[in-house]
Amino acid sequence: MPLTLTPFSSTECGFAEWSIDKKGRATLVEIIAYLYLRQEENALRVINALEPRRRVPKGRVAQNVIDKLTAPKQEDVDLLRTGTAKEKASAQHRVDTAISHRDGLLFQHVSWIVARLAFPSGCMTSPHVRQADKGFDGFIIEFDASTNEISRIVLCEDKASIAPRGLIKSSVWEDVASIRRGERDDEILADLVTLLKSVPDIDAESAVDEVFWEEVREFRVAVATGENIRGKSGDFLHIMAGFEAVAGGSFESRTAGVMPFKDVRVGLDVLAGEVAAKVEEIVGV
Repeated sequence: MPLTLTPFSSTECGFAEWSIDKKGRATLVEIIAYLYLRQEENALRVINALEPRRRVPKGRVAQNVIDKLTAPKQEDVDLLRTGTAKEKASAQHRVDTAISHRDGLLFQHVSWIVARLAFPSGCMTSPHVRQADKGFDGFIIEFDASTNEISRIVLCEDKASIAPRGLIKSSVWEDVASIRRGERDDEILADLVTLLKSVPDIDAESAVDEVFWEEVREFRVAVATGENIRGKSGDFLHIMAGFEAVAGGSFESRTAGVMPFKDVRVGLDVLAGEVAAKVEEIVGV
């Protein structure tokens, strides 16, 4: 498999450190490229070691994908060299935002692959198309094989950050707390019904109506960051401190993973470039 998950003992959650397998890197890049092209079936074929089927992307899909994988914009880079002080400040803000959004979307695709490998029979939302989409980054639904009823609903949150602890505390934990207070039940319900409508032989609304929400709800948090964030004990467990307190539930209902890079911005930039090149190869640019 293209990704390796190394478990660490934690009282907060089921925790693992993620890494890209050197021998599987090309496979990972190919899977991500197909996901960006909205060819999820081909991505799954690569995961299952099957030959992808040739599909011609519609319209500007391929170019749009390459644009999303390319950050920052060249005009902003130029302004950083030649602009006035005010122009440089504005350009720097746009550069930082573009890189942050590119990295966040890219890591969502990596996280989706980890989830698919962990839940091979689960029903999952596809990775986002738009950068910086609000709300949780995805859902995973599993069914009881004997009753065909929903047995678990996993809400996923993915972040790529040079300072993940502050982001987790200020954003992710607040999202989790908001959900536990029921403040987003209508949003979640709408997303779940939409996802379930793609499942054969399932009455989406009835399936959701019959669920005991608190009993099947789980949370999964994944972070890409730099090696400089590794704690004194040699791990990244401190990033997820407070997970149990904010999410509640059983230990099994909380899952987390961290993917470290020597430098997270450089690491994801390199990966983005490889995926963009693979997209061009797939579409024959």
